[in-house]
Amino acid sequence: MKLNQLFKNTLFIFLFTCAINSSIVNAESIIDQVKKSNTVRIGTGNDTPPMNFIDEKGNWTGFDVDLGSEIGKQLGVKVELVVVNNKTRIAYLSNRQIDMTISNLSQTRGREEQIDYAEPPYLWTAKIFYARKNEFKKISDLAGKKIGVNQGSNAYTAAPQEIMKYSKIEPKIIAFQKNAEGILALKQGKIDVFCQDSPIIAALAGESASEFEVVGTGFSPGLYGIGVPPNDSKWRDAVSFVLQDMIKDGSYERIYQKWFGEKGLYPMPHNARPRLPSDTFGDMAYVLPD
Repeated sequence: MKLNQLFKNTLFIFLFTCAINSSIVNAESIIDQVKKSNTVRIGTGNDTPPMNFIDEKGNWTGFDVDLGSEIGKQLGVKVELVVVNNKTRIAYLSNRQIDMTISNLSQTRGREEQIDYAEPPYLWTAKIFYARKNEFKKISDLAGKKIGVNQGSNAYTAAPQEIMKYSKIEPKIIAFQKNAEGILALKQGKIDVFCQDSPIIAALAGESASEFEVVGTGFSPGLYGIGVPPNDSKWRDAVSFVLQDMIKDGSYERIYQKWFGEKGLYPMPHNARPRLPSDTFGDMAYVLPD
């Protein structure tokens, strides 16, 4: 190859690389798009009480919905709710069909490889086994039983792992599209146990406490987080700071008390708020210092 041709090829590659790098550096952040459109698109489910659901009056409501509404208010923009499920709540972030996901989305290492999360997580959770009353006394009794879980839930792996701590007999895992389908299967005797997160079980228990009960104690501690598209730190930080401001100014607390407080719609027996251990830090919120 002649030297001048080699030089031209090298120059072309150099300029092409610079153009790509420049476009990446100058790529518009979602925060800028949100401000321009005056709208933030929030992916939320609509079939998982008390996190997100359609109530008897046809209103889209729940802890996640209230949290998203307050985030939009503090950003100073309108909220456009987009229906997502366990499969689409991550996929829509990856292709930027939505700006964030607030939909009982547990923060896991596997998901961290696909999306980013605002900090801190907004609710502490644990997995719970839920069964007909007086049928099982402890988790070891669930060996070899039919365990219902939601499709896309990390309970699919966490539930059998927990049971097999006490027995070598594997349970049979049966996945359902929706919580309602799993609970119906439990009532009909098609499964022995339904496994879900503690806030969701709190809602289910409120509706069927006379028939069903929790087996054992909570396991596989988890964190519900606000998912955001990957590789946009400016947007991730903007959402993180809004969430932290809500924790500091009391607006998060009002939402928590409405749904999970002692006098809330679905009281939880434990503190699931993003707070540091009181025995070490006192009553300190999980926020970054100014």
